[in-house]
Amino acid sequence: MEKFDVCIPTLNSGKTLEACLKAIKKVIPVNKIIIADGYSTDNTIEIAKRYGCEIFQTNRSLGEVREMLIKRVKTKWFFFIDADIVVNKKWFYALIANKNENAGAVQGFGLPKGPISFLRKLLLFIKVKFRLKQRGFTSNTLVRKEAVSGIKLPKRKRLEDIYLQEEVEKRGYEWKFVLAFCEHLKTEKQVVKEALRDLWKLAEEKGLIRALFYI
Repeated sequence: MEKFDVCIPTLNSGKTLEACLKAIKKVIPVNKIIIADGYSTDNTIEIAKRYGCEIFQTNRSLGEVREMLIKRVKTKWFFFIDADIVVNKKWFYALIANKNENAGAVQGFGLPKGPISFLRKLLLFIKVKFRLKQRGFTSNTLVRKEAVSGIKLPKRKRLEDIYLQEEVEKRGYEWKFVLAFCEHLKTEKQVVKEALRDLWKLAEEKGLIRALFYI
């Protein structure tokens, strides 16, 4: 059976990390789990050690952290998973089924519990069905190691995933979107707040019209 490395950036993730790791161990045939921790002051490291993770600590930007994680990957395909994501078998098999020779990354979607999730699913169904522009996330994404080896990302705390997606596509690979859903352990209020903040930043960088296609 094919095994996969799993890469997780953490920072004071103790409230969600155990649920995240427990699901990963149950769902994914793991080679190793690599934790890049930003010097957490809670019990994040304790939890990571309990689950046998390979751990290193750094205070660099998230873009640089992803580069560091990629360099430590040993498997042909690996997962980027956020510490507040809980994966499931249906999600896993949907992503695996789409890792063909053209794919550089295969992305599912993490959703919080609540009514906003229904609206988000509806929007995603329309965008994926009609192949509309969609932002690439790295919260629950299967990645081809060859498609990202040696990649250089901006030194930034957020939105680095958009630039990762752009670089993968420049290399001739497809960033595939699959209507496969897992649980996002943030409240709907937190998710909306982060989405609006990202939209504002994207509008500054790429213009409002283009930014709207990334939501």
